Amino acid sequence: MTTISRVVPSFCLALLGMLMLAGIPACAAPLYLSGSPDLRAGITGSNELLPGETVDLVIHLENQGRDARKVISPDGSTGSPPSTAIAITAALTAGSAPVVVKTDPQMVGNIGAGEGVRIPFSLLVLPDAAGGDYMLPLTLNYTWLSSEELVGMESVIYHYTDETTTIALPIRVADVVFIDIGKIRAENLSAGGEGYVIVPLENTGSLEGKSAVARISRVAESPVIPVTGTVYIGDFAPGAVHEARFKVAVDRTAEAGSYPMQVAVGYLDSHGENKTSRMVTIGIPVAARTAFSVQGDPLWVYRGSRASLEITYENTGTTPVYSAQARISAVEPFTGYDDTATLGDLGPGERATARFDIGVDKTATVKAYGLDTEVRYRDGLDQDRISDPVTVTVEVRERSGISRIVHDPVIMSVLVALVIGFLYYHRVYRNRKPEQPEE
Repeated sequence: MTTISRVVPSFCLALLGMLMLAGIPACAAPLYLSGSPDLRAGITGSNELLPGETVDLVIHLENQGRDARKVISPDGSTGSPPSTAIAITAALTAGSAPVVVKTDPQMVGNIGAGEGVRIPFSLLVLPDAAGGDYMLPLTLNYTWLSSEELVGMESVIYHYTDETTTIALPIRVADVVFIDIGKIRAENLSAGGEGYVIVPLENTGSLEGKSAVARISRVAESPVIPVTGTVYIGDFAPGAVHEARFKVAVDRTAEAGSYPMQVAVGYLDSHGENKTSRMVTIGIPVAARTAFSVQGDPLWVYRGSRASLEITYENTGTTPVYSAQARISAVEPFTGYDDTATLGDLGPGERATARFDIGVDKTATVKAYGLDTEVRYRDGLDQDRISDPVTVTVEVRERSGISRIVHDPVIMSVLVALVIGFLYYHRVYRNRKPEQPEE
């Protein structure tokens, strides 16, 4: 031990003397003998994501590498420290997570030991993403100085190594209620009326929503408008199906077709906070407005007479009508003595005949007239409705021949007067005629 203790101080003094004789400047650069980059990454802020949202995920990338040993060299080292990660490229991929990474791989540059950078990536979480924990692979490609080789007294050969490392970043997709829509049914829903829409809702999410309420809402200028737009569901477990029955009204100008509405479910999550599922757009089938056509033989009435008109009505709509009653509008020169008639219940394509008692003025012009007729009925919700008017043609005719004479009061008066005059004359003449003498 004594011999070694004496030798070591002597060697150190000799080495120090040699360095002093070499005249090394105080600012000589270090020569690194070991070290390498050590890249670590994590997500800044919350890593919980919601299905259907687009987020900017900020990743903090840090180099925790260090240079283990270094000595002072007379020529120094002009290369980067071995712990520096050079020309880093960062690529974030989805892996098995239900996300879409929108950002391409990014050039990060150099990161020295103890340094860090923030890298933003844009992510879209799929709308139907199942709740749970997932890993996002972050792949890093970079170069680092693995060794230096001194050639002679002035040249140095630098040996660089390409590295690829992948860091798994944990994220959590929140458990939510997600709704899927089954086959939609509409009960007697036609333009100008009200009806019910049955919407089957299935919770395809991973959370049981407490005190769930289904809501339906109008889309822009859609002719379908909610009348009763909320339905209470209660506890809505994953996989559960509930049929929500909404009452809606349809504008009378709507054509037959399918019109959009939006459905969502509000609920309480596991923390008791109010949440709303993603809106789903659905199509509501609407039938054309209930209409009627008139059938039958041509209608006509003699001028100055009264007649019974028979009109056959056909339900040309797609929904049944109940307690239907037809009415004809008798306007001048017509008079309606009995202008309403009962048709009863009529399904699509069914017919019924109505009889009206109509009179026409004796001064009416002989021609064809148009009279409006409409049908009053009750729909499937027992609401009172009136159809659009339909025009029927009624022709006013003049009697001819004996019929005209018989039914014309003026002519009949003249004829009666002539007959009476003739009879009177005949009787008076016979009473005043002198008797002829007998031979």
